[in-house]
Amino acid sequence: MLGWPPFGPDIKGRTRFFGLGEVRLAVVSLIAEDPKHGYQLMKELGSRLGSLYRASSGTVYPVLKQLEKESLIEYRLEEGRKMYRLTRAGRKLLSNEATAVASIWTRAEEVEDWGQQMGPHSMAVAGPLSELYSTALHAARWGAGDPNREDQIRGILRTASATLNKLIASKETHAKER
Repeated sequence: MLGWPPFGPDIKGRTRFFGLGEVRLAVVSLIAEDPKHGYQLMKELGSRLGSLYRASSGTVYPVLKQLEKESLIEYRLEEGRKMYRLTRAGRKLLSNEATAVASIWTRAEEVEDWGQQMGPHSMAVAGPLSELYSTALHAARWGAGDPNREDQIRGILRTASATLNKLIASKETHAKER
């Protein structure tokens, strides 16, 4: 698993799922599956990426316009909606970028697995988890390039994870005994 966040915070401190140019590839790959209109694309992105990424019209529609300009997609009006399809150039792009597209959807599956753990119950640990994440990143900077420091930091984080796993296992064992 790649861990979260895969690309870290952007300049405004928000977590980003997509790297440069990846929204474009994701949209092209979704249209390749079958023709879709803009709202369907937003829903499909939301469905595949869970609660950690919300596709907005401010993202999807400009991408669609750009893909149209590049002649990678075209649309037909169907029941008053623009239904987007790939052009030959769009299929060629998808073929040339198959590895990048596969990487996006693999990462999405990993994020979805992680996102399954999110819910109201996770808010109880959100503050301390954020502090741990921030401190771990600070410690990583402190230990960068020094193998002993890096090992020490990894050891501390693995110990914390193992301790929590033991706590969970003991509670699950206790619940089964009831």
